[in-house]
Amino acid sequence: MAPDTLSLHPSRQKVVIAALLVAASTFVLYSGALKNDFIGWDDDFYILSNPYITPLTGSTVVAMFTHFHFKSWTPLTLLSHAVDFSMWGLDPRGHHLTNMIIHSLNAVWMLLLSLALLKGYRRAPGAGRAGEDSAGPEDAILVGALAAALMFAWHPLRVESVACASSRKDLLSTFLALPSILLYIAYAGRRGMPGSWRPYAGSVVLFALALIAKGSVMTMAGILLLIDLATGGFAGPWRRWRRLILEKVPFVMLGLAAGAVAYVASEGGGNMAQVLRARSEYSSLELGVYNCSFYLVKTLWPLTLAELYSYPLKGPFLLFASVAPVVTVLCAILWWKGRRSPLYAWAAYLVAILPMAGFVASSIQVIANRYAYLAAAPFCILFGAGVMRAWHAARSAGSTRMTVLALFVPAVILSALAVRTALHVGDWRDAETVWRHTIRVSPGQALAHNELGLALLDKKEYPEAIASFARAVALYPQFSEAMCNMGGAYVSMNDTIHAEQVLRQVLALSPRDYATYTNLGNIRMVQHRFAEAAGFYETSLSLNPSAFVTTYDLGYARMLMGDQAGALELLRRATRLNPNYRDAYYLMGEILSTQKDHVEDALRAYRHAARLGQEQAQKLLAGKGLDW
Repeated sequence: MAPDTLSLHPSRQKVVIAALLVAASTFVLYSGALKNDFIGWDDDFYILSNPYITPLTGSTVVAMFTHFHFKSWTPLTLLSHAVDFSMWGLDPRGHHLTNMIIHSLNAVWMLLLSLALLKGYRRAPGAGRAGEDSAGPEDAILVGALAAALMFAWHPLRVESVACASSRKDLLSTFLALPSILLYIAYAGRRGMPGSWRPYAGSVVLFALALIAKGSVMTMAGILLLIDLATGGFAGPWRRWRRLILEKVPFVMLGLAAGAVAYVASEGGGNMAQVLRARSEYSSLELGVYNCSFYLVKTLWPLTLAELYSYPLKGPFLLFASVAPVVTVLCAILWWKGRRSPLYAWAAYLVAILPMAGFVASSIQVIANRYAYLAAAPFCILFGAGVMRAWHAARSAGSTRMTVLALFVPAVILSALAVRTALHVGDWRDAETVWRHTIRVSPGQALAHNELGLALLDKKEYPEAIASFARAVALYPQFSEAMCNMGGAYVSMNDTIHAEQVLRQVLALSPRDYATYTNLGNIRMVQHRFAEAAGFYETSLSLNPSAFVTTYDLGYARMLMGDQAGALELLRRATRLNPNYRDAYYLMGEILSTQKDHVEDALRAYRHAARLGQEQAQKLLAGKGLDW
C-alpha cells in the first residue's frame, strides 16, 4: 500500500511547530553568512559581472532563457539573481539573505518529505523484519522526521551552497525538486482516484522548473522509482508494474533533455573540466567511484571541508575509492538479511549524485561540496529512521533511561554538526579567507593559490600576490593563467621589465591567451606608449570580444590619444558587456564633463558609478552637494 500523504500527521499543530523550529533554527545557524562578502570566483560570473541580471527587463529575461551563461543554462537561477540585484544592488547581505531563506524553506520541505517517507515505508508490505523497519506511533515518525530535517539543514556540507552567494543553483533547484517529490507521493497514495492527475501534473511541472534552476536533478525519475519500491508501490500484478514505469516517462524525457542542454552548454567555447581531466592520471570511472565515496565520507566526517580538493596519490586514492563498492556490498548483505532501508538510501544517493559524480566532465570542478546538497539527503532520512526506531523502542519498553538515550545521542550529533557549520560559515567571509582556508585543506591545489593571488591583488598587496601566483606555477608549470596574473601584478607595481618577461613566457605556452595581450597593453600604458597599448588591446579583443575590462582599457587608451568619440563608444560597449562596471561609468562621466553640451549626461554617468560604489564618483558628487 502506498502512503497517503495528504494527511501527513494526525496532529497538524505538532507538524507546524516542528516546521517553525526547523526553519528558525536553520536561519539563525546560518546568520553569520550576512557578514560575508562576495568572493570573486563564481560570484563574478553570476552576480558581479553578469550582463543578464541588470536591468531587470523583458529583454534581459528573454536573454536568460535563450542564452547559455558561464557554460550552463540556469535561467530560473539567473532570474532570482536579477530580482536580488533589483532589490539589493551589490550589497552582499541581500544576496546571502535570499540563500538563507531558501535553505531554511528547504529544511521544512525535508521535514515534510521525511514524514511522508517514514510513514509510507512503515506501512509498506515487506518493509523489513518486525521491529526493524516499522515505526510505531505517529510521534516516533515526527521525531525521526525532525532529526532528518535538522541533519540535512545543519550539516556542514550544505554551507557552501548557502554561504557562497552564487551557489544559488543548488538551493533553488532543491526548493522545487523536494515539493515535486512530495506531490508525486501524494499522487501515489491516490492512484486511480478522481483528481489524482492533479498532484501528478504538479509534480512534473515542478520538476521541469527545478531543471531550469539547475539540471543536476535530471535523474529524479530514478528516485521516484525507488520510492515506489520502498513504499510497496510495485506490489501487485505486472499491469501495475507497467503503469508505474510509464508514469516515469515524462520525468525521464525531461531529464534527458536537461542532460543534452547541459552537455551542449559545457561544450561551448571549450570545457576546462575536459582539459583538467585530460591531464589527470585517473580514468573517468576511477574519478566517479572516488567522488561517490568522497561525499559519503564527508557526510560522516565533515571536518576538513574546502572549496577545492586535490586528489591523493594512487595508493590512498584507490583505498578511498573502495569505500563506495564496500558500502554497496554491505547494503546488499543487509537487504538479504531483511534490512532494506540502507540499500534504498544508498541507491537513492547514487542516483542523485550520478550527474555530478565526475563520470562525465561537466564542470571545472570535478568534486565540490555543493554537488552533494540534495544528493546526500537520503543519508539524513536514514539517520531520521534510526532515531525513529530508537525512540519507538524506548517508548514501547517504557524505559525513561532508554528514552533519554534515544534523544541524547542524536542531539549530541546534531549539536556537533551545528557548531561545525557555524564555524565553516565563517570560512566564507571573503575571498582571501576562502582561499587561505582551502590551501590549508588542499595545499597542493594550484588553482587555490591562483585565486588567493587574485584576492591579494584586489587588495593591492602586490608582493604577496606575486608569491601566491609563483606557488601556483610551481605546482603546475603550464599554468599560463597564473603566470599572466603574475605579470599583471608586476604591471601594478610598475615593474614593467619583470612583467614583460613573464608575459612573453605566457605567450610561448599559450599564444592565443587574450589576457596576456591585455597585460602587455597595460605595460605600454605605464610607459605612456598609448598607440602601442591600443594595438595590444585590439589583439586581445579579437581573441575575446566579450572582455569588458579590455574594452574599457582600450577606451581609456583612446581617450589619452585624444579620440573622445571612440573612447565613449568603447566605454558604452563595456557597460553593455557588464552593466555593473562602475569604472566605465566614471570614465564616461570624466569625458562627458569636458563637453559643454553633455553636462547632464556626465552627471548621470557619475551617479550611476556612485550607486555602484565607485568612490571617486561618490566624492565628486558629495563635493558638489549632489546625491546619487
